[in-house]
Amino acid sequence: MTAGGVEIRPAVPADVPALRAVGVAAWQLAYAGVLPPAEVANGIAEFFNEYSLGAAVRSGRMLVAERDGAVVGLLESDRPAPARAVIRKVYVTPDQQRTGVGRALVERYLATAGAPAVVVEHDARATAAAAFFETLGFTVFAVEAGTVRRVSEARPR
Repeated sequence: MTAGGVEIRPAVPADVPALRAVGVAAWQLAYAGVLPPAEVANGIAEFFNEYSLGAAVRSGRMLVAERDGAVVGLLESDRPAPARAVIRKVYVTPDQQRTGVGRALVERYLATAGAPAVVVEHDARATAAAAFFETLGFTVFAVEAGTVRRVSEARPR
């Protein structure tokens, strides 16, 4: 699927190094000044290691955004219950942020999730994430221990 010059597709194992590079660059930008440096490093080690990214790819839970043949974004999802889907990660390379890549990833996922509710969580201190998900129609339904939970009703496209 192509939207605004961005191709959205399921990730394949060969994408894992590029997914890691996207995640590391975006995580560093998003959390520098929000989290202490040690927490930023720990988050990168936990969320963007080749094992966890590879597992998400192999289980079909990862979408990739490409522009001009380069991986510029990722979306990791989960399906903990038939009626509930979860977006675990949405990250875009710093040079491609605010160009529609993140929106294209989320809209593709919402269109194909097949669940009446899609939930996303983010750190309460991540104001850019809050603004992003608000523009996509996600509304806050809980804030607990510094984590904001938002929900959006899946919209058919």
